[in-house]
Amino acid sequence: FALYRSLRRQARLLPHEYLRQFFYLRLSTYIRSALDAGRKDKQRLGTFKRLRKELSTLKLANDGHRHAFDRVLDLAYGRKGPLRWSIMAPLLSDPTVPVPARIISPVERSRPPVYSPELAALLLSPYSRSSGRALKPSHLHKPPTLPSRADPTSEDARIFGPFSKRREVNIRWRYFSYQWKRINPPIEISVKQQETQKTPSQEGFAPDGGIRGVGLQGTGLLEELKTLAGAVSTRPVAPRRIDSAYRSQSPSVAADRGSSPNRYLRRRYRELLDRIPILTYS
Repeated sequence: FALYRSLRRQARLLPHEYLRQFFYLRLSTYIRSALDAGRKDKQRLGTFKRLRKELSTLKLANDGHRHAFDRVLDLAYGRKGPLRWSIMAPLLSDPTVPVPARIISPVERSRPPVYSPELAALLLSPYSRSSGRALKPSHLHKPPTLPSRADPTSEDARIFGPFSKRREVNIRWRYFSYQWKRINPPIEISVKQQETQKTPSQEGFAPDGGIRGVGLQGTGLLEELKTLAGAVSTRPVAPRRIDSAYRSQSPSVAADRGSSPNRYLRRRYRELLDRIPILTYS
């Protein structure tokens, strides 16, 4: 309980309400798991070890350490941890398409993976990839790691014989898992609607019709992040020590300072926005 109080104290010092509420829920979940009577002592000790590591991260983040605060933001906005899996899990299947045929007829688990439209858009864009390199559209149908022998009409299949179906299933699923785990998931879906007349397109943040939402849809977190990151200004920020002549010429420069987060937080949130792709339906 002393550890839990220390964790709550550090979570209370985080700079914004969403971060505080997220870590309150996260820490209470871990504590309930550790105090579960049905868990083994080894599992309980592992949970306490994880909580001590979490306490160290929160202390460093509150003390201004950049990498620790980046980890706090990544956990809270689904770049890492369980929230990332919760965002990506619905995108790994597409209920609107028929189930693909089995590669091995009697084996149910030999069906190839399905690339949903959202997942395909993320894989084919360099902005959502942690490596910064997009996949080719042909790689979604035939992984580059799959040898040409998998095609029964190829020259290699004629010379060396047919390729193992079990190996083909394993290669396809291994490539699928490797690629989606290197995606930065979106936190919301933006809908872009264009009217029949020649008017500017309108953008919304709530899906309509048959479009399914993603992640934290409807919470407004993306707009909040943009506000916290601040607008990019062509005018440099006024120094804290301003002579009277400069202050009299531009009084609004110093007046805007207190209404926004400090420069350190703005930079952290801008770097976070760089890791959040915007998925748009058109």
